[in-house]
Amino acid sequence: MRNVPTLLRRELGAYFASILGYIVLMFFLIVMGVTFAVVVEYLNRGPTQLTAMKIMFQMFWLPSLVVIPMITMRLFAEEKRAGTVEMLMTAPVTEAEVVTAKWLGAFVLYTLMWGLTGFYVLILQKFSGGAALDLGPILAGYVGVLLIGQFLIAIGLLTSSLTKNQVAAALMSFAATFLLLIVVNWLGFIFQGGVAGEIVRSISAFEHMEDFSRGLVDVRPLVLYISGTALVLFVTMRIVESRKWR
Repeated sequence: MRNVPTLLRRELGAYFASILGYIVLMFFLIVMGVTFAVVVEYLNRGPTQLTAMKIMFQMFWLPSLVVIPMITMRLFAEEKRAGTVEMLMTAPVTEAEVVTAKWLGAFVLYTLMWGLTGFYVLILQKFSGGAALDLGPILAGYVGVLLIGQFLIAIGLLTSSLTKNQVAAALMSFAATFLLLIVVNWLGFIFQGGVAGEIVRSISAFEHMEDFSRGLVDVRPLVLYISGTALVLFVTMRIVESRKWR
């Protein structure tokens, strides 16, 4: 993995060498900024058990449906379209290094986006009337959004490795994200009890974020998303390796 840092710099440079990285970043900040303003206005109407950051974390699905497909669609698809993937794969690098660097590049950009929302915490602290914020749930919430995000990014990378059309890659990533987030959440309302309900709740990102936003960091979702990411990246490596020799 000694070539990963070099490949990672290449990936991060590609995001900000074009307008795509700035568009995605601005889109995310606008969506989250408007959401934050609406949430604060809602909470100012009266006492509630909810906090602004808890609601923000529970709204993680909103930018994920659009942002993750946008930052992952180009990873392999654009390389194939431009014909640079052949040069990349014939360089003295391994498929594992290429896949890892591309996944890390998208994850670093995603982390930067969410990191900028830390200003919301500073704003809340400034106007909290001297009351200290409970940082435990806030930190756990960030762990949750990044944990789920890195798994969805791995899926977006997988879909990008299947085609050389960026739009097709984005649509496949969107469909997979919609299925894993929204459809599974709908199933949770359908199967309220029994074994089916337990299974759905155990894989529901909404259920996991509910726990994270309350400051509960359970080992089970950590194992689920990390092992799921490892599996998806392994499949992506095999796909890239198989197409290398076509």
